[in-house]
Amino acid sequence: MKKLYPKYDPGTYHTRDLYRIVCETRDLRPVWAHKNANKWGVDPEKFLQLCGKECAICSETLDYGLGKNNHDKNLENKPSTHHIVPQSKGGLDVIENFKIICMRCNEILTNSTHKEIHRYIKIAKFLKAHTELYEEHIYKKV
Repeated sequence: MKKLYPKYDPGTYHTRDLYRIVCETRDLRPVWAHKNANKWGVDPEKFLQLCGKECAICSETLDYGLGKNNHDKNLENKPSTHHIVPQSKGGLDVIENFKIICMRCNEILTNSTHKEIHRYIKIAKFLKAHTELYEEHIYKKV
């Protein structure tokens, strides 16, 4: 578990109630959910329900650290709000249109077209079909 910033800091915890929750549970998801729910104009409690411990796509563990609790995160561990229907394609800022995924998956998915998604699926199938070759010759795993 990450070390929590040891005192109430409004820039990190936003409210004393959220700070108390974090101190009691050692879980930073409520703070992250509060900040992002306000950003998207949705109910924080409903948004918190979306905040799983793993990316909804690749299953990497998400690190919800904020402020002084947010150092040296990999993109695979940094949570982000993904619009299922992208805003650029008319997607709305509503709970039903959100998934919490890692920043890396979100970068790959951002504004992908239907055709591009099918290309990614074909690439994944190709790589899977040639796993032994990749492991033995390319990645030098024997």
